[in-house]
Amino acid sequence: MFGYIKPFKPEMKICEYETYKAVYCGLCKQLGKSYGPFSRLTLSFDFTFLAILDMAMHKETELEFSRQRCIVNPLKKSPCCGQCQSLDFSSGVAMIMFYYKVLDNYNDGKLAQRALSILCLPFAKRAYHKAAEKYPEVASIIYETISRQSQLEQERCSSTDLASEPSALALSGLLSLLCDIPDQKRVLERFGYLIGRFVYLSDALDDLEQDIKQNSYNPFLVREDIANPTNEQLENIRENAKGSLFLTIAEIIKAYELLELTRFKPILDNIVYLGLKGNTEQIFSQRRRNTDGRSI
Repeated sequence: MFGYIKPFKPEMKICEYETYKAVYCGLCKQLGKSYGPFSRLTLSFDFTFLAILDMAMHKETELEFSRQRCIVNPLKKSPCCGQCQSLDFSSGVAMIMFYYKVLDNYNDGKLAQRALSILCLPFAKRAYHKAAEKYPEVASIIYETISRQSQLEQERCSSTDLASEPSALALSGLLSLLCDIPDQKRVLERFGYLIGRFVYLSDALDDLEQDIKQNSYNPFLVREDIANPTNEQLENIRENAKGSLFLTIAEIIKAYELLELTRFKPILDNIVYLGLKGNTEQIFSQRRRNTDGRSI
């Protein structure tokens, strides 16, 4: 995942934000403890969201919060969530996804990306095997969807629905593992499917200008059949992409409201109702400012 599922901080209460940060810090420590210090670099908002959602679905899981020192700022103690199954699961997912990201950069990346991936590969491979041994279902889900994603991109798929399908199915499968209750499991599958679609389309919108410069695959560009758009055409592509994302957010909200959450609902409400839209607006406005007055 890419860091697009995050809260809208201005609308969070202090206690909610402190709790969110505590889970974020707890996940960082869990990564370091389970997979070594370099694994902390994979920490993102998306995996924090996964951990909080897992905690919210399992009231029986006991959580402990305490003030601990951070490796980034060792002089100041900050709230931190103690080790638990939800953090362990999320860190395992992070390592499995990281391994495939490194492989993707090695196979299809530019020279600098390939060089960096060669350095990262030994660590990523060790972490992957450790995580996959603990969570084989996760490894299987991601392997199957990653393979399909690569095939669609090589074929230069012109449908954003089809292009986002592997990511959607991956998150659908992952979130379905969070609950064994049949009704809630189906809701989580739908919720995860839409979250995966949102993440993929957000990443495509975020990378739009870079993909134009590098002549890389981007579903929004292929859909419009424009390789080198003018500023006006680029603005239209952005607007269409923004519309697709807002429609997806609306469907995410419908699925989310069917979930039976046992805790952290205000935090998850903030992420779903405000954070997703805020993230989309941020990507849209930043990319528009970057190209104002210039031709691509």
